[in-house]
Amino acid sequence: MDLNKVMLIGRITTDIELKKIGENGVSVVNFNIATNRRYKNSEGNTIEEAEFHKCVAFGGLADIIGNYAEKGKKVYLEGRLKTKKWEDTNGNNRYTTEIVSDNVILLDGKSGQGLNKGNSSNNENKDDEDLPF
Repeated sequence: MDLNKVMLIGRITTDIELKKIGENGVSVVNFNIATNRRYKNSEGNTIEEAEFHKCVAFGGLADIIGNYAEKGKKVYLEGRLKTKKWEDTNGNNRYTTEIVSDNVILLDGKSGQGLNKGNSSNNENKDDEDLPF
């Protein structure tokens, strides 16, 4: 059995644009996610590297991402790698690898909104007091 599975936690680096494609008007979004790696080199200096990942989502997942995700927000993404072959203007073959998203969880709330939209700040504080930790 083979496995083609990607799991990332990172930040969206592009504005989200929801598009409709095909005769049926299937929703699609293309976006990038950046993941960071921090480590110390042999001299003891902290080095931070960013890796950028091209991502795409279709259907209902694309609708959710298009309506609620924003540039700069943290997301958890699951998907699979897909490599596309295309030809540049000089006739050379080029390849692009992207992540076809199967599941995306928005880890940051939408700007200015919490997860409990209907609660007032007093109710939210009361809920926090009931937590055992």
